[in-house]
Amino acid sequence: MRILHTADWHIGRFLNKYSLIEDQAHFLNWLISVIKSEKIDVLIVAGDIYNSAVPSAAAVELLDEFLTKVIMELQISVLIISGNHDSPQKLSFSSKILERSGLTICGGISGIKHVKFDDVFGTVGFTLLPYVDPAMVKEYFDVDKVSSFDSAIEVVVKNKIYNNIYCDVNILCTHGTYMDFGFNNLEYCDSEISIGGSDIVNLDKFKNFDYIALGHLHGPQKAGEKGRYSGSPLKYSVSEANHKKQVVVVDIDRSKNINIEKILVEPLRDLRILRGNFEDIMKIKTNDYVSVQLTDENFIIDPHGRIRTVCPNILDLSYVNIKLDNSRTAQNIIQKCPQELFVDFYKDIVGKDMNELEKQLLERVMEELKNETN
Repeated sequence: MRILHTADWHIGRFLNKYSLIEDQAHFLNWLISVIKSEKIDVLIVAGDIYNSAVPSAAAVELLDEFLTKVIMELQISVLIISGNHDSPQKLSFSSKILERSGLTICGGISGIKHVKFDDVFGTVGFTLLPYVDPAMVKEYFDVDKVSSFDSAIEVVVKNKIYNNIYCDVNILCTHGTYMDFGFNNLEYCDSEISIGGSDIVNLDKFKNFDYIALGHLHGPQKAGEKGRYSGSPLKYSVSEANHKKQVVVVDIDRSKNINIEKILVEPLRDLRILRGNFEDIMKIKTNDYVSVQLTDENFIIDPHGRIRTVCPNILDLSYVNIKLDNSRTAQNIIQKCPQELFVDFYKDIVGKDMNELEKQLLERVMEELKNETN
């Protein structure tokens, strides 16, 4: 059995003001070609299918088209769990009917499922554990002593997980911040939020599984001996610019030998950081999403608008070599009159102080404006 592990599609997401629906459609078409070429038997998506609990019509349509092709045309089994961005109820709508066609969708604690497949080596079991938090666990199991994500998952494991592990090979698919406390540290980026590690769950609870397919962290990485984050298939923030986005093909035989193959995603548009002076940046022409870091020591007139003519998908722009002195604090700026502020602005743009003639002209213009407003 060949398993393709992916996660964190975030269909419907925007990158700054740019809709990524076209980029995500390109990825899903590419994924279909991988499923064909790699002869995949089961596709697992470890949460955050949508970017919002209330996905747009375009996002729902895109997922529907993809699943129709994979399940109806390619006849591949698909296993999906909800992530923290998904609505468990909306995502798992009609899931019981859809299971008959080869699509298993699990949302919330009540949606935890155990799915079994037979292959030439024996049985392969999948335990599907959607994203859950302490509040969900308290309500569902009617317990009080659940103060952390780790203790919440402990309750779920005791009540919902291990009494169903019985196959030759057992695989867990779940969504959250998991790590083996004695093995490694996790790598975060701007796309994830973790306050003091309060949401981290110890993977030691799942030591009886042979492979743990994880979703939530956008950087592809190992989490313990058996856990792995496939990462998001696209770059969803500038902090992910250096990521090597991928999907993971997992081969496990009856002897529980695991072979991992990482296939790099071929995006419609990459996300890159462009660093250099303004003149050099203007020589670059690309449709990639770019974050521009200017090394010029003086401010440029309308750099964002001018760079957009050669890099239409510019995300942001910053100067890395210009440091404002103490006179530029908010309090000092508020205390300055309009003429003083304009003189400072002129020096930033032109690179030198105004001469006496220019100052006299400025005084005359400011006086005229003052008279017009009176």
